Amino acid sequence: MKILFAFLTCILVSFAHTAPAAATEIPVLELHAGKDAPSLAPFVRFTRQPGNTDVPELKPLLDGPLESIEGPTIHFGPPGTQTAVLLKVRNAGPEQGSWILTTGRGSLTHFRLYEAEGAKLNLIVDGTDPQDARKNLGTYQAFSTELLLDPAQEKLILIEFLSENSTFMPLKINSYGTFFKERRVNISMVSGVVVGAFTLLLLNFLFFSITGFKEFLWLAVAEAFFALNTVHSEGYFTIFFLYDKPLAGVAVEDFFKCGFAGAMAQFCRSFVNTAANFPKRDIALKGLILFALTIMLLQPGLALYPAEVRFFLHLSGWLVTIAVSLFLPFVGYAAMKQLGFQLWPLFVGWASLALFIIYSAIASMGIFAWMPVNWHLSGPVGLFESVMVTLALGLNLKKIQSDKLAADANYARSLIEQLEISEQSKRHAEEKAFALETVNSQNALLHASGHDSRQVILALNSAIAVLKRQDRSGTDSELIDMLESSSDYLNEIVSTTISGANIAAGDSGFVALSSFRAQALVEPLSMMFKTVFASKKLALDVHVNGEVTIISDKPLLMRALANLLSNSYKYTETGGASITLGLESGQAVIKICDSGSGMPPGVVTALNDGTATRIRADETTPGTGSGFGSARRIIETLRGSLEILSSGTSGTQIRITLPAAFPSVTPVSTDDLRATLEGWTLLDFDDRARFEQGLIADGAAKERIIALTYDDSTVTRGRLSEIVAMVVIKPPCSELLLHPLLGGASEQV
Repeated sequence: MKILFAFLTCILVSFAHTAPAAATEIPVLELHAGKDAPSLAPFVRFTRQPGNTDVPELKPLLDGPLESIEGPTIHFGPPGTQTAVLLKVRNAGPEQGSWILTTGRGSLTHFRLYEAEGAKLNLIVDGTDPQDARKNLGTYQAFSTELLLDPAQEKLILIEFLSENSTFMPLKINSYGTFFKERRVNISMVSGVVVGAFTLLLLNFLFFSITGFKEFLWLAVAEAFFALNTVHSEGYFTIFFLYDKPLAGVAVEDFFKCGFAGAMAQFCRSFVNTAANFPKRDIALKGLILFALTIMLLQPGLALYPAEVRFFLHLSGWLVTIAVSLFLPFVGYAAMKQLGFQLWPLFVGWASLALFIIYSAIASMGIFAWMPVNWHLSGPVGLFESVMVTLALGLNLKKIQSDKLAADANYARSLIEQLEISEQSKRHAEEKAFALETVNSQNALLHASGHDSRQVILALNSAIAVLKRQDRSGTDSELIDMLESSSDYLNEIVSTTISGANIAAGDSGFVALSSFRAQALVEPLSMMFKTVFASKKLALDVHVNGEVTIISDKPLLMRALANLLSNSYKYTETGGASITLGLESGQAVIKICDSGSGMPPGVVTALNDGTATRIRADETTPGTGSGFGSARRIIETLRGSLEILSSGTSGTQIRITLPAAFPSVTPVSTDDLRATLEGWTLLDFDDRARFEQGLIADGAAKERIIALTYDDSTVTRGRLSEIVAMVVIKPPCSELLLHPLLGGASEQV
């Protein structure tokens, strides 16, 4: 930014324009028929006429001080002052010749071209007359006139003009062939640039409609301003629309120029995300965009402002364009270093445009009159910049796609690892359940043996009592002591055994109810299993019919569905599986279908009746076979149902029905929910102090307390399962009351 401000300051200081050298005589430019004239700069003489718009008098002009042009560029210094230009030509050839004198300018506040006949001036082109200006511009595309000279004939040309934006005037005298050839080349160049710019514009609009990235939209807007500015800078708007409105032409020029600068700056903010990556540069870009918008908004009233204000606005338009063009390469270079080398076209495009705009601004404003100006290059340079920026967008999209593919591959590997961990956890849980079942069986045996041992102890005590009554002499005292010792020892063993057998584990039935969309249930399962199914060349289709919101325990429900999908994966060799979820009469209906080998009818009946827990009858397949039984217990805990609809060689169909499903739910406040929960105590677990006080003060039994929280982690579940009956996950909804676990006052979790 310091470099930028220093550069702009130098530009303003440089407006102290060096005065051209004085000249007393007008040199004669010799012409030859059929040939172009040499550079006109050495033969041009001029004088400034502040505020004079009347018909000039030739003699005072010739007698007064005249200035000559320094350097090859025909530039008359800073704009805003009326200027009179004199040029003397003579046909130096032996035959009559005709040439075209062109000014190269079409948008001027005041323009008149005269031919001198002795001391009299004949008006040839009157730019202040709308009809004359329109006819002249339509013929030559710039203020021009035909020169017809006999051998040795001499003419003195006087051009009187006033410009609001630049006094650069590329005067030329060309033969007819050269003049119209240059016109055709210029038209072809402008057409190519405009077609190219609009092609890029349409491509960026297409990319925006596909991707939704706003940077494509802003680039399209910038390219639209660039295309319009190219057409205007070549004079076509002036020729057809603004021939009688010179100030409107200046306003249009500055409007397009500032629009392009502002749109490109906004594109930079959106594409590079300067707000996050370069906050300080983002503030500067915002300021430049605001500056450009202010100038654009002031342009419609340009004709109403005094000359000083018009000059300041035009200067400001150039300053904001230069500032943006100079600032963007710094942002592009920083983005290339920080965000990736794929953004190199961004820096190249912005840097090329910056150099051209800075050079053209200095040359056009007349700061250095010797600097040549070629505005015809603005089209190709701007098109090159647009191509480079579009290329940067394409390379960045390519990198994003590559990064996405790599992330998807890593995610797939992560899901496989998680699946393996899940399978291990499931096996461990099943082994734990089997161990607990074994412990329960052993507990039952211990209880039975303990009761039998009690009977033996009673018999021993009875025998001891009989012996004590009969042995009055003490002859059997040793036998009695031995029996009493055996009875005490056996009683101690039995007591220890039975108390140890009272320690038993089982399912607690603890749930955490929440409302969630059906997609949140099935899409994670799809992501988890699709890669696994694909590794076996199986397909997995997931579909949700309409909008469905379920009130249930999502982690438990996902575990149950994962068990069933795991069985489908294990027993399916070709085809695949599908999950379909829909809403039927206030219930969520989930159907799982696969193309596996199926089960015998006896196994299907046993599983549906609940008398068996193994989903397949193939004993050679690894696993504990408890997946179906575990899923059934979970779904029944959630007050749902699980049924095998059919199973055979063509595959298996399973139907799961869950209560409390709706198209949408209605949020409810904690107080309203607490008021409608009759027979329950609702405590907010996230407010720990009040939660602890509520547990102590309310005195409600654990079986009638519900905890309300955002936290659905395993640690929180484990902690709350010991102190409350149920958890409701925030945010609550009024439809929670319709779930059987809450709606039935007599039911316990």
